[in-house]
Amino acid sequence: MERIDNRVFENPVRSEALFPHDSHNEKAEIEECSTCHHVYEDGIRVEGESSEDLRCSECHLLQKQGKTPSLMRAFHLNCKRCHLAGKAGPIMCGECHPEKEQK
Repeated sequence: MERIDNRVFENPVRSEALFPHDSHNEKAEIEECSTCHHVYEDGIRVEGESSEDLRCSECHLLQKQGKTPSLMRAFHLNCKRCHLAGKAGPIMCGECHPEKEQK
């Protein structure tokens, strides 16, 4: 089980999202990395071009930049759009972000 690194966020309210990358993609029948790891040029998605070797934060900053969504919004849009369209997968906060452990 992978964890989506949230150290870039100052005082995150929720814990890191848990994400079983390989089993998720197999179950969802996602074969192309570019399905999730997208590339945009001049606001247009470049089909078949993948950003899998980049960190999401290289393009998505903490705050929205023009038409580029903030990092947090980009994460949520990328997952939730697909989950809503396919009527499958988590969409509520606690379904991906387990409650923080009390210290």
